Amino acid sequence: MASFRRASNLPPRDEIDAKSIISMQELDPSPVDETLPDNDSEDSAPKYHPPPGPRKLGWPSLHLGLRGQNWDSWLSTVQRYSTYPPTFFTALHFANTSLIPLVTRSVPESDNYLLLTRPIYQSPSLEHVILTIPILAHIASGIALRNIRSSRRARLYGAETRDQRYALSFWPRMSLQARLGYAFGPLLATHVLVNRAVPVMVEGGSSGVGLGFVAHGIARSRVFWVTYYHIFVFVGVYHILGGLASWMGWRITTTRKIRGSKKGSLEGHLGHTESEQHIKRRRRMWWNFNKIAALGACVWLVGALWIVGNGGEGSGWEAKGWNEIYSQVPVIGSWL
Repeated sequence: MASFRRASNLPPRDEIDAKSIISMQELDPSPVDETLPDNDSEDSAPKYHPPPGPRKLGWPSLHLGLRGQNWDSWLSTVQRYSTYPPTFFTALHFANTSLIPLVTRSVPESDNYLLLTRPIYQSPSLEHVILTIPILAHIASGIALRNIRSSRRARLYGAETRDQRYALSFWPRMSLQARLGYAFGPLLATHVLVNRAVPVMVEGGSSGVGLGFVAHGIARSRVFWVTYYHIFVFVGVYHILGGLASWMGWRITTTRKIRGSKKGSLEGHLGHTESEQHIKRRRRMWWNFNKIAALGACVWLVGALWIVGNGGEGSGWEAKGWNEIYSQVPVIGSWL
């Protein structure tokens, strides 16, 4: 390697640059693969590998992550399409428990319509297909999807300590849609427990459970049930409509804003600001979504609490059976 010849009339800055060039030229290259050869092998020299022959015909191999068939795409598909059957049930249940009572203004007459549609979503075969399996698949796929993404994020940023992994995980970074969903889970489980599970355990079925059963429970424990149904309906309606808005491209409840940052998008970090027209459109979508969600929740509560909730207690052997069912509810049975 030729040595660098320094001129005597170079200024101090050029002398520094010359030394830098010398140091750069005298650096030894670092190998890409620094794996040491195995001492137990007979020959550590590189061996000749013949070129691969023609590829054999057969079943195509599965390349996860290369053609979109990775866990993210599968779990996202399950999470999305598992919402369709429960959404159909929710629309049917909304009509039975709110719209029909508002029209008939009578709990017994509304119960007749409820009995007509009950075989659709309470038959032994359809109930689990429409409700149980899709809801469990939706919850499980959502948890798995977010845990996979949080683990990938922790590896990407090199999180080493427990606090660093937790800061990059999904749980402290949940959007409003996810928080509503996890809050809706226990509320929905309580509703199913009182109206489906406990009647099956006490009476062997839920054929006697209808709007009169709900009215009887509200009359017995009005403060508890009115508070519960307000939270249950508002959280459920906002979560369901927020998911539908997300599928339509209205990211109202799914957008998570970074705390302490006015610009939560990539454009904000690059110095670009949103146009005034885009800001107005996003604000208009936010107001329209909240109006629709609030209107739907209020209509549901008016029919469920104003008509059904004021139906009063039952009488005779039917009321005695309902009292037995409410008293057998775990944990909250003594309040009902």
